[in-house]
Amino acid sequence: MSKFTTSMMIGGVVLSALSANAQAAITVLDKNPQSNSLLAPLSLTVGGSIRPEWSFNNNGKGDARKGHDGGSRFKFGADYKLDDHTSFIGYYELGVNMAHLLGMDGRYPEGSNIKNKRQLYAGVKDDRFGTLTYGQQYGVYYSVIGIKSDVWDNDGLASGDSMGINPSYDGGGRAKNSIKYTNDFGPVTLTANYLLPQSELPDGSGLNYRRTNGGGLGLDYKITKDLTLSGAYSLTDAYMKDAGNNEKEYHQQLSGTALTWTPNNWYLVTTASYYKDFIPSQHTTLSRYFAGSGYGLEAFGGYTFNIDKHYLKSIQPYVAVDSLQLKGQDDYHANHTYVGVGTTIGYGLSVYVERTFTASSDKQPDQTFVTVFYDF
Repeated sequence: MSKFTTSMMIGGVVLSALSANAQAAITVLDKNPQSNSLLAPLSLTVGGSIRPEWSFNNNGKGDARKGHDGGSRFKFGADYKLDDHTSFIGYYELGVNMAHLLGMDGRYPEGSNIKNKRQLYAGVKDDRFGTLTYGQQYGVYYSVIGIKSDVWDNDGLASGDSMGINPSYDGGGRAKNSIKYTNDFGPVTLTANYLLPQSELPDGSGLNYRRTNGGGLGLDYKITKDLTLSGAYSLTDAYMKDAGNNEKEYHQQLSGTALTWTPNNWYLVTTASYYKDFIPSQHTTLSRYFAGSGYGLEAFGGYTFNIDKHYLKSIQPYVAVDSLQLKGQDDYHANHTYVGVGTTIGYGLSVYVERTFTASSDKQPDQTFVTVFYDF
């Protein structure tokens, strides 16, 4: 299996946020405007999502029928109000492999960590001047483009937030050591970030990756209340270094556009992304570590039927497609079609059942996913 194929499979399972199911949070401390105490302006929230998952390769090989963790996480937020417009904010999100935590042998990759820091940032939020934060947080590409199509289970197989060498380092996903600014200007939402230098990352093949700097700019333009046009561009300067301290510099480019339409109970989105020296090649040499140019396309269409019964809140059948094409000597392609249904039971519980049909140059099998979400 190629290096970028492994990255896609991990990204599809671990990074799939299914955003509509991830918004719940519990307020454990609320602001008290009637009090003069030091803690009166402070509010604290906690939340999370526990995600047992079962996946099946439809060729009968390598099935994970015992089940595994599908990306469980816990989140903590803080907001300290300074005045009517301005607050200090903080956010921490911790990923936990529940199967590993519970010692369920054979249900998690050998050598994997029980927990990992997904996000940790702090900053200032002002309803007039915008929000400025520093830490590990979503970069411009994911905030503006990737999040729009991160809405089905086995997704992320053609988007930049999971296709690079590591989303915490290359700026495609939850970038470490980054500064981010967002603000609304009428129908336009501006997102910009700057990536500070980051320590070296061993790639497992004897080479090391290091980000020296980077940055990006993205815009969401609300054409109507149901239709949004988005665009983003990100550039990361980095180098690869071998054991002999020989180096090769790369200027990694990641750009994309998205069109999102949400009439009534529909959610329709399509995204297109362009990659330049961003996705690792099959040939991991110092001089040709990344796969040159490539592009990814994604589209999703789903309709939510609101049931509103005691133990059945809604059902959303959906269809999605994506395509990844890499040029040059890699000449890799992968096309996927997804058919699924998401059922919201209530009390934080929902279930997704999804079938992936694959046509790829490395002959990956079709897959079926069953994921249970408990969101709180």
